[in-house]
Amino acid sequence: MSKRNDHQLLIKAKERFNNDPLIATKISKIASFLNSSLFISSPIISIDQAAIFLDLSKNGNIDGSPISGLSVQEFSDLIENVMHKRNTRFAYGKWGETRDIYSNDLFNSTERQSKEKRNIHMGVDVFCKEGTEVFSPLAGKISFIANNKKELDYGPMLILEHSDLSGESFYTLYGHLELCSIKDLQQGQSIRAGELIARVGSPPENGNWPPHLHFQLIIDLLDLGTDFPGVALFSERDIWLTLSPCPGMFFPNADHQIDGSNFG
Repeated sequence: MSKRNDHQLLIKAKERFNNDPLIATKISKIASFLNSSLFISSPIISIDQAAIFLDLSKNGNIDGSPISGLSVQEFSDLIENVMHKRNTRFAYGKWGETRDIYSNDLFNSTERQSKEKRNIHMGVDVFCKEGTEVFSPLAGKISFIANNKKELDYGPMLILEHSDLSGESFYTLYGHLELCSIKDLQQGQSIRAGELIARVGSPPENGNWPPHLHFQLIIDLLDLGTDFPGVALFSERDIWLTLSPCPGMFFPNADHQIDGSNFG
């Protein structure tokens, strides 16, 4: 997508968020369902009970080592070493966290006069071994399959569509996947809760990140499709974190600990 088209689509999306009363109604309705006793999800990844929580915020560190300015190999080694030290195969990266690891032009504001960079993480990261199986937490269908190849983008990704008990749609996004694991999937394909949908990818194919799943809850795609952002501008955090609220209900063993919106 060109920067001009990207800019126009984002403008339209934000206008809909601000001016369409149906969006506000939908957000309230889906949020009520997701936070009710009626909501039941299957595990996305079989995460062990010893999983740790990483500080990837601005000026953050992992086990005393700063994370800024690292190569993907150095970043991967740092995460792998701390997981090994804590006797776990998994580590969470928090939702809503303010980060400074989004360094390239992909995260620049689309506003011409702005020098602001996107730095608010809109999903939850699950760091793990490449090839780790990823399952659908809910029944639904495949809305989008793509490979966003730009450096530090989603890489191979999926967006699934689900619905509440009244049929109102919402979405889950899976980024940084293994490309060959999604090659046989089809847009519109029905998916069962607990069905294997993909595997975690490795750099550079996965967007050139340490191996992890980026999981994101999306109330409404606002016609952005696979260009729906996974990282937001700080100045627009209220818009994008409302559209992609904390998905703690999908990670009941972590829940409030994966909410990094009040830190960093």
